[in-house]
Amino acid sequence: MNNVLCIFPKDCTTEFLSPVYKSIVSAYSATELLGDPTVDDDYLEKLDSEASQADSIIFIGHGSSRALYGINFNEIICEENENIEIFRGKRIILFACKSIDFIRHFKFNNAIGFGLMPTSTFDIQPGKSFHNLPIGELSVEDLDYIRCCIVRIWQNSLSESDIFDVRKFYNSFSFHTNVEIVNCLLNHKSAPNYRLISDVLYYMKEDMDYIQ
Repeated sequence: MNNVLCIFPKDCTTEFLSPVYKSIVSAYSATELLGDPTVDDDYLEKLDSEASQADSIIFIGHGSSRALYGINFNEIICEENENIEIFRGKRIILFACKSIDFIRHFKFNNAIGFGLMPTSTFDIQPGKSFHNLPIGELSVEDLDYIRCCIVRIWQNSLSESDIFDVRKFYNSFSFHTNVEIVNCLLNHKSAPNYRLISDVLYYMKEDMDYIQ
């Protein structure tokens, strides 16, 4: 079986990832799960049911070391909801902040997780930093560029690699992030913060990890 479940509790800060979600659903005939318990009373039951039938789960949203979140950071996958184990024994890709800490804490394997990812205006408020980078200096235009890079990285990785080989997909994602970094340094010099943008992409790649 190669059943894929794609979980996407879309909100205004993750809406830019809609093309990624659509690409995953199209490429793998993935089962779709939108929304969260705040908009669907049966959401948690649907989540448990669909996850039990999947052998690959992709989550696109918000996260922390202890939970994955839905709209307005409403906890949807957490110990309180008793659904952490939906990931056990699955291939998993969690595109959410601090999801690598979530994976390590709950000891999942065959999994890709990420660190902090500054992609919203909240993340670049004055005084904010990321790996000691002054990301508070980024403009909305810079943020839009980073978001576009992330979408291209995903789509190029999906076209080149297979999520059923999680390690290979990790390598492909890393490679295409490097491509975007080089492209920014060579072709985006008109932007005053092009070096800062490339550094943000670099550390996003470095914080990503594959757990065997």
